[in-house]
Amino acid sequence: MSVFLQGLYEGIINGSILALIAMGIALVWGVMNILSFSQGEFLMLGMFVSYYANRLLGLDPIVAMPLSALVLFVLGIIIYKLIIARALRGPILSQRLITFALSMVLVYSAQLFFGAEYKTLPNPVKFSGTIDLGFLTIAKQKLVPFLLALIVAGLLFWFLRYTRMGKAIQATSMDRYAAGLVGINPDRAYTISFALASAVAGAAGCALTYYYYLYPNVGATFQLWGFIAVAMGGFGSITGAFLSGLLMGIADTLTGLYVNTAIKYIGVCVVFLVAVSFRPKGIFGK
Repeated sequence: MSVFLQGLYEGIINGSILALIAMGIALVWGVMNILSFSQGEFLMLGMFVSYYANRLLGLDPIVAMPLSALVLFVLGIIIYKLIIARALRGPILSQRLITFALSMVLVYSAQLFFGAEYKTLPNPVKFSGTIDLGFLTIAKQKLVPFLLALIVAGLLFWFLRYTRMGKAIQATSMDRYAAGLVGINPDRAYTISFALASAVAGAAGCALTYYYYLYPNVGATFQLWGFIAVAMGGFGSITGAFLSGLLMGIADTLTGLYVNTAIKYIGVCVVFLVAVSFRPKGIFGK
């Protein structure tokens, strides 16, 4: 039982990062109806913000997270205004592929400016060591990112549900033209949605630096599994994306623990196939 609980704990930890990536993808799709292929690269940039904040200022990732989220939020606004907004006025294919092109630009720009070598935080993190509960060993370097991920997810849910801007975003996602008729600015809702998705990815990247190495293409794997989590949870469903991300992390870890680490991704794919077999539009899809 202790082995299972340990695997379950590790799976939830890993799934929390996937959940944040998936939430960002689901937000952009649900509101703007475009696929955000650049979400993984925003995570990568968030990791670099955390890395350099630690290297140059000695900041722990938990302290650097607001900075990372703010930097990515502002970057998201700039990218939306200069690139995405114009693509939305073009053919549907341009809308679908613009973020893919953006992801390539961000990856190779990171290689150019930051180098292609693998990096870890140069200064020790504030929270390290383990907590032994007897039946479960909790690594603080993984517990803190999980708690941060829960806080970020909770703040996003709260913002969308209880703030005026959040309600405007929800209204725009339902019907852009009807929202415009009642005084909502759809373009502003799109801008904030894309910036929020970027900020969430930046926060996820900051949390990830606690225990994961950094390199320019680090976001590719998280991007792929984020898409699968969105499809399994239901496109446009932020709740479905979050829960599916956690479920995928658990499936990944338990498959590696009880079967073989070499084929652990098969467990994730099996869970996805079973879910969409019974719910073709996703678990929370409508």
